[in-house]
Amino acid sequence: MNSGAYRQWLIERGSLTKRLQSKTKRFQVTPLSVHDGLPYLDESALLGLVPHHRALLRDVMLMDDKQALVFAHSVLPHRSLRGAWRGLSRLGNKPLGEALFTDPRVLRAPLQYKKISRNHLLYQQVAQHIDRLPRVLWARRSIFQLNSAYQHQTIMVTEVFLPAVLALK
Repeated sequence: MNSGAYRQWLIERGSLTKRLQSKTKRFQVTPLSVHDGLPYLDESALLGLVPHHRALLRDVMLMDDKQALVFAHSVLPHRSLRGAWRGLSRLGNKPLGEALFTDPRVLRAPLQYKKISRNHLLYQQVAQHIDRLPRVLWARRSIFQLNSAYQHQTIMVTEVFLPAVLALK
């Protein structure tokens, strides 16, 4: 399966939150988990964290009413939760995208894309909340950096696109 049907969602450079809000009737963010934990090793490496260094992990489902569209997994290193980003640890059902895309000081690294299968840890996380998933899902991730007085303020956001997102026009 190539990314064909998901391509326009994967390459979206603007706010995914805004795009979903414009295409849904009842957009909402459903928090699944917010906890202090260990990022995956590849996430730690990309964020410049020492392996086994804890961070705030936030998993949410982006929904249209009761229909799950996107699973979002964010890694927020504790060193980044200062200054303008100190409130990111308490977003609740507010979208992270609003905080990131409304601040002109936030820079986004190029998007990375990946097809994930049943043996991938993110696929397994999604499968805990969604029944009858296809054999593969498409995901993208990027790192956001806040250009401020604090150094090393970076966070990573990974978005896993679910089949229902394809029904949005």
